[in-house]
Amino acid sequence: MSDSGGAPTPPNITRGAPPPPPLPPQLVSARSPPQPAGPPKRSPYLEKLASMPEGYLLQRPKPRSYTYESTYYFFYGTLTKPDILQGVLGLDSEPVLRPAKIYGYELAKWGQYNALIDSKPGTVVTGHAYMVRSVEEEYKLAYYETNAYTLEPCAIYFTDGGGGADGEQHEDDNPTYGRTFQYAGDAQALKDGRFDWALWETQMGARLPPKWRNRGGKVAQELDEAVVDVEEIEREGAEA
Repeated sequence: MSDSGGAPTPPNITRGAPPPPPLPPQLVSARSPPQPAGPPKRSPYLEKLASMPEGYLLQRPKPRSYTYESTYYFFYGTLTKPDILQGVLGLDSEPVLRPAKIYGYELAKWGQYNALIDSKPGTVVTGHAYMVRSVEEEYKLAYYETNAYTLEPCAIYFTDGGGGADGEQHEDDNPTYGRTFQYAGDAQALKDGRFDWALWETQMGARLPPKWRNRGGKVAQELDEAVVDVEEIEREGAEA
């Protein structure tokens, strides 16, 4: 059909909507269906606590008995002589000293005594090691060394591991960790031969005034001759 004098009109054709796509298949769970919840489990800690006697939490634990652990001390001066060490410790028999060495230290002279100070890696100090077996022995050694030395940890290498083909004693490959007495003052002053006022203050329990510290070797001589009185130094230090 067409309008008069116009273009033909297409026929009115009604079509239905396309069907919707099918739903994806439902996944079947492999898990078993949930079981009904049972009674809550009781904590094993609470069960153990309930079985304890009354007042258990208020009881103090018994202190453990103290057991002293023996340790090696490395000596490099007068204590390497068995008779001196025996007298210092008050031993009934001569002590057993093992030849040994330590690395990273060197010896400097502090008056007539040897003083152990830090050094370059690989520097060796030879001496002897003794097994200290009680707190009393530790106290006696510290009293003998005075506060001019401090007790420091060290790695000890024993050299009594037996003779080789050359007939000499050889060093153990593995170190034994022990202790040694190290100089407590100014190591650089000891090397330079200067008066160590820091150590003097530590030993005397007094502080030197600044003007005394700058007097070089003269103050060392005066202090050694006991010309300077400790009370005078403390008084001048308070006024400085």
